[in-house]
Amino acid sequence: MTNVTVIDTIMGAGKTSYMIEYMNRAYVAGLFNSSDRRFIYVTPLLDEVERVKEACPDLSFKDPKPIHGRKYYGLQALIEGRENIATTHELFKLLTQETREALLAANYTLVIDEVLTCCDLFDGLTKYDQDDLFDTGKVFVDAETRRLRWNHGTHGNYVGKFSHVKHLCDNGNLAVYAEGSKSKRVLVWQFPTEFLECFDEVYVLTYLFEGSDMRSYLEAEGVSLTLKAVSGDRERGYQLVAWDDCNEQQIKAKIRELVTIYEGKGNDIGIPKGREQPLSSSWLKRADAATLKKLRGNTVTFFKNHAKTPAGSNSWATFKDFRPKLKGEGYSGKGCWIPLNTKATNAFAHKKSMAYLANRFSLPILRNYFAGRGIDMDDDIYAISEMIQVLWRTAIRNDEPVMLYIPSERMRHLFKLWLDTESSSELIEALHPGRNRLAA
Repeated sequence: MTNVTVIDTIMGAGKTSYMIEYMNRAYVAGLFNSSDRRFIYVTPLLDEVERVKEACPDLSFKDPKPIHGRKYYGLQALIEGRENIATTHELFKLLTQETREALLAANYTLVIDEVLTCCDLFDGLTKYDQDDLFDTGKVFVDAETRRLRWNHGTHGNYVGKFSHVKHLCDNGNLAVYAEGSKSKRVLVWQFPTEFLECFDEVYVLTYLFEGSDMRSYLEAEGVSLTLKAVSGDRERGYQLVAWDDCNEQQIKAKIRELVTIYEGKGNDIGIPKGREQPLSSSWLKRADAATLKKLRGNTVTFFKNHAKTPAGSNSWATFKDFRPKLKGEGYSGKGCWIPLNTKATNAFAHKKSMAYLANRFSLPILRNYFAGRGIDMDDDIYAISEMIQVLWRTAIRNDEPVMLYIPSERMRHLFKLWLDTESSSELIEALHPGRNRLAA
């Protein structure tokens, strides 16, 4: 299997700039000749697609356009035409087995900017439909891979309600967790790792890879990983260095100067009582109206009396399902809310204050799914990495001061720990003494 090189470096240190330099150097070096080497650059947002196209004019990156009403057919046509391609995560995840031969023949290098969602809960079927598929023998579980397979021996000609499931099974997209118990059986969507084998080289540009579900999934699938980091600057250029050699001291020192973390009674609501985890999704789901009203009031007070920023400079983040219940005066106007999974955008760089109303944990189903395969998920690193990505969307990225309200005691502690450590390796050691797997 193709080795995956993970370039794990803090935001603003030049990961994307390094990769743009790398691709442009490949063109200058004359690698685009008889070998017909090409790049596929995958990024979360269309804005970043445009950035790559503009930064690499000689490579003539194309982004897929709809054919027969679907962009995927446009992606397929570009692959068959051996074009350099810049596209989004969502479109790339639709790759099918029919495209594999074209990828294998084209000598593509794959660049994934920000980790790809490789595993997720598949909720495209009701419990009744799941039982129907298994009870009628249309599907079965591959004992070795845990993938859900379509039974072509008896239902190969099937066309109907479950045609999309048949396609996903044939494409390797579905796996089963706890298949031994009908009542507990859960379907998991996954990105087949055999697609990574189609590329000569694979690069992943990210930060705190340890906490991602992509790390857990690739390790569970036996994919070989090499960790690197980026060092340098625009004047001297960028180069890859050993991950352990990357020091974040300079960037974090600047962030510490820019960030003011609210400390006061508004944080009392985030202090755990017993085993509860205040501000987590499950806690918010159980919270009564009075508790939610108090959290909402604390947030209003933070913006009005502490941050004292105009409404247009305010931002906040919470779980999508609780956005209507937690929005309040002064921070709920258009463009104030930042989704918790936001990455790779400058759209919020004018925000001078933020209320981070969440306590992040990985999805329990995925955590258990990977545990069953002998792979752990690091909830603390996951929480830090997800929070840092959102906080970085604010004016911090422009070297401007920002005030933060982080009522969850756990999340506030993790953020301060992140600020006080000088490298990812040191952070992992602080959280899990003696267990720094990625550095091994």
